[in-house]
Amino acid sequence: MMMMSAKETDLTLNSAVKEGFIRKVDNGFGNRVDREANKIFDLFYANKFDEVYARCDEKINSSLMHSHAKTFISFLYALLTLESNEIARGKEAIEQTLQFCEKKRKSKSFMQSVSSFVWKNDVDKYTDSEVHAELVYAECQIMIGLLTFFGDQNIVSLIKAALKITSSNQNFKFCQTILNERTIWQSPEVKMHFESGVCNGIGIFNLVVSMMPKKILKLLTFVGFSGDKNLALEMIKRSTEIKEGLRSRVSAMSIQGFALYFEQLMGLCEIDSKWIDEITYDLKSRFPNGVFVLFFSGKHYLLKGEPDKAINEFTECIALQDSWKQIHNICNWDLVWCYALKNDWENAAKHAMILREECAYSPATNEYQFAVFKMMQMEYEKRSDLKNVIKDSIKSVVKLKKRYAGKTIPQEKFICTRAAQYAENEREPLVVLMELFYVWNVFAMTSDSKSLIDPLLQKIDNKLIELRSKKTINDEIALLTLVKGVLLRNLGAYDAAENCFKFMIEMEDDIQRDTYIVPHSSLELGITHLKAGKYDQAEECLEKTKSGYEKFLNESVVSLRVTAALRRLHQLRNKA
Repeated sequence: MMMMSAKETDLTLNSAVKEGFIRKVDNGFGNRVDREANKIFDLFYANKFDEVYARCDEKINSSLMHSHAKTFISFLYALLTLESNEIARGKEAIEQTLQFCEKKRKSKSFMQSVSSFVWKNDVDKYTDSEVHAELVYAECQIMIGLLTFFGDQNIVSLIKAALKITSSNQNFKFCQTILNERTIWQSPEVKMHFESGVCNGIGIFNLVVSMMPKKILKLLTFVGFSGDKNLALEMIKRSTEIKEGLRSRVSAMSIQGFALYFEQLMGLCEIDSKWIDEITYDLKSRFPNGVFVLFFSGKHYLLKGEPDKAINEFTECIALQDSWKQIHNICNWDLVWCYALKNDWENAAKHAMILREECAYSPATNEYQFAVFKMMQMEYEKRSDLKNVIKDSIKSVVKLKKRYAGKTIPQEKFICTRAAQYAENEREPLVVLMELFYVWNVFAMTSDSKSLIDPLLQKIDNKLIELRSKKTINDEIALLTLVKGVLLRNLGAYDAAENCFKFMIEMEDDIQRDTYIVPHSSLELGITHLKAGKYDQAEECLEKTKSGYEKFLNESVVSLRVTAALRRLHQLRNKA
């Protein structure tokens, strides 16, 4: 798929006015949509969700903008729950908006449709309402594709999702053509809103496709395109910079979600902190009590290694509203790690159990977290009475496994395997905790904070001394050494970190059960070389990780992180 850069799409509004390209048509469309859409977004960020729905419902059958606004919120609600009934409601709302779009899009005769394959459409014959209908249609296609992707578990549904996303791609390409070639606009503001939407749509499309699992990505590549993460970030940034654009806040939410959640779990956690700070500050200055502001702010504090500030933001966010329980779940998820990093096992277990009882997403993970924190509490507080609680909890984990988009979440699959093994043969609580932290990339949340990292290193070193004296537990020594390397790298001690990972790779034959540790060590060694500026060594190590290991726990996460590291390597080499 060929997409132009943000610079190429940026036919500036001032030059367009100067050259006389903009002429008035479709009178009143721009200002009316602008005011109403911004009012709806203001209500949304002010947590007035019932008012948002009521305002949309007033004109849902007469205004495409109101229909689309409700569709987007229904889509977001469904995506955050991943519950089948909410996904069905979300898809129904999208289908209604798609039908509305068909009425608003420019109608074509059969001959016009056929001739469009040979001759280009004259985009100046489209009204402002018609070009915005094209944009909304493209956005709805990708939304329904995503809900289909997450909502169903069979291959037919996955193919349907891929085809919806393919259709979205074609529509966004046409919208980009409109942006670049259309000369008749009602006003600079109308074009600005359209550009905001095109940049947002192309950006999110490429971002979504770049994150797809291999099975889906192969299908998408077969039908003619693949996601370009660099282009995605460039386009989304352009959309956020068009601050008055109707999609700028959608872009802001998208990049916050990607950078603070997906990148932390599946990437290198190399986020543009300045950009995220700017977005968060801008929204917080206008909506200090907005829940869609506070939980992102709390997550950013957590990734900076400031769990106390994060706890304040998450706790306040939970207290502000009850209608979107998904927001509570997101906050409780991160509160688990905040308290765990502070060694507050009671509160960490408490929030894990809240998630287990209230969140339908990944219950096996929440049950396992609860058990692990109770292990730590039992050890620290000498609470032998917790042993049966832990045993019962561990036994429940495998029964709670769920599938999304036809697959088990990689981390959940890992956790279920470990729970089954633990039920047969108990392990050291600290080793289990460090493994849990590693699997969910919690060490990224320590940033380079010595106050968080040094106590962890001290515990690991003490436990390594104890385990080595027993001379029999190579797998547990291996896991702690892997984790130690990651923490040393976070402190910038690259040579010491490299030694840990090399040691792990060399003792491959001595590891009996936890064979995943070696490919993970190879990955971490490659990332360490990358951060140390040793690009040739990084490439060699990452390529070996990519092709030299297979059929190990958490393989898909390693694949995603290797891809992210190689992409970053190529960026750095191009800058050099």
